[in-house]
Amino acid sequence: MIKKIKIAAVAGALGVFLNLYATPLMAFGFGIGGTFGGAHVEATGTETMNTSSATKDRSKDAQTALASGYAQIIVGDSYFGEGNGFAVGIQHFFGEASMSETKVTTRTNIIDAVGATESGTQYANVVFSDLRNIFIETPGFTPLGIYLKAGWAEMDITTQEDLYTGGTFGDASVDGSVVGFGFKKAAGGFQIKTEYNYTDWDSISLSNTGTDAGSSKVTATPEHWTVSVGIGYIF
Repeated sequence: MIKKIKIAAVAGALGVFLNLYATPLMAFGFGIGGTFGGAHVEATGTETMNTSSATKDRSKDAQTALASGYAQIIVGDSYFGEGNGFAVGIQHFFGEASMSETKVTTRTNIIDAVGATESGTQYANVVFSDLRNIFIETPGFTPLGIYLKAGWAEMDITTQEDLYTGGTFGDASVDGSVVGFGFKKAAGGFQIKTEYNYTDWDSISLSNTGTDAGSSKVTATPEHWTVSVGIGYIF
């Protein structure tokens, strides 16, 4: 429901722009393109233990290269200049980022003897992939072509763990809101963009479905920043 409300808000914002420039925005163009850049991902999480309900907080970060393809509709370039109107589009990113950790832990094993302990290796890896979003861009203003961007994103989260406690955590998808700015120029049908974006993701909660030992659940809140350069063609 929250996702639908936010997507509706993005569409509503575009409607406001169209009403403001109803007459000159009748003409529109269709464009496709690609981008290449890098991303910095951070995640802050909390692990809740099964036996004691104690919690542990951790933070991790990762960097990765990202490439994307996008399709967009540009409205109002007859008013703002060639290839420089309001843009609404969809974008899909290729590539992934991962965070992993390995540690040796010790736990009590009263089955063997009172006061006995055992040690084992805990390995966990989280992969962020299949990032896609819908977006709205303003026209490029000033001679530099400065524009603002807003959108709604979704990505998949895959867990790959090998826990000596026998625990198993599932996978998930997460939504987030996107804000950013950039510089764009168009000429002869081609458009070049340089862009900076920030994505604030919703909180994720993954439960242990394999055993009563170890963690009962893990919650995390990821966020990421991207910098990219793109080139496209407007028909």
